[in-house]
Amino acid sequence: MKAGSGEAIEESSGRSRTLTRLYRPITKDIDALQEYLHGEFASSEPFVNELLEHLSRFQGKQVRPACLFLSGRCFGNITQDHVKCAAVVELIHTATLVHDDLLDQAEIRRRVDTIHSRYGDRAAILLGDIIYARGFAISTEVEGAARLLSDCTREICIGEMMQVGNAGNLLLSEQEYFEIIQRKTAILYGLSCRLGAMHAGATEDQAAAMEQFGTELGVAFQIVDDSLDVIGDPETVGKSLGTDLANGKMTLPIIRLRDGLDSRQREALLALLGNHKNSGSNMEFHHELVRWLGESEIFEQVQESARQAILRAIELLQQTAPKCQARDHLEQLALFVIEREL
Repeated sequence: MKAGSGEAIEESSGRSRTLTRLYRPITKDIDALQEYLHGEFASSEPFVNELLEHLSRFQGKQVRPACLFLSGRCFGNITQDHVKCAAVVELIHTATLVHDDLLDQAEIRRRVDTIHSRYGDRAAILLGDIIYARGFAISTEVEGAARLLSDCTREICIGEMMQVGNAGNLLLSEQEYFEIIQRKTAILYGLSCRLGAMHAGATEDQAAAMEQFGTELGVAFQIVDDSLDVIGDPETVGKSLGTDLANGKMTLPIIRLRDGLDSRQREALLALLGNHKNSGSNMEFHHELVRWLGESEIFEQVQESARQAILRAIELLQQTAPKCQARDHLEQLALFVIEREL
């Protein structure tokens, strides 16, 4: 997981040129994180090391660590504590990916085989546990971080359990949906921003506001991600798509579609979704669903919800962080979240 700066980072992670530009104020910070993770993603046990080497190919946009570093630079200097916190955030995120792919039965993650599809379910469970354990050990080296990170991880797991418990619940409400994504996704973005600010000298009020900024950003990120799961291009997104509906998950586009139909159409949609859950994925179902969503202009509504979350986030950021290059890039990073191709 080691990479150099600039274009080397882009090539190693598949990061877009836009993100490479946005990360320029924190290039050295990302390099330090990469160096640190390179040491953490190693094992003397050959099979574990093989899995970790394969897992290193999952490296993605690293938006959460970027949020942490940029938030820190809004209020002061970046220290080794920031690097360690960013490493734990990335390890927690990586462990959740390993377990999520197993839960969703996803075959591809960032254009490579998922851990469970190549090495089996047991290996995926145990590897995720190993990564969590190492992350928690690192967190104890930073004052005030261990409790925050462990509580965050618990909330992520509760969010995932809520989603699993509601699999097949075609009547899931919009409020319940937002509670799930708040816990399973947005909370880690929020904590990343809090950790960055608090370890750079921000006041408690500033750190709390930055956490809310990150949370709003995370909500928008998940809304867009859920839309991509329905209509995204697997080659562009780089992972298995259509897994939400295949696993009976109701996401915002489908909830908005269901709630906007008259009673007859609604029953027809619920029947379509129910039959799909029982029969599995098929192209005819996907085309029919996309047609319904297009005719109802649902994706425009969902995109607007994500945009409103980002506008709330940017307002918080501008009210909280002093005007500086890092704040400008953090604002642009927030906008990038809703500009990803749908």
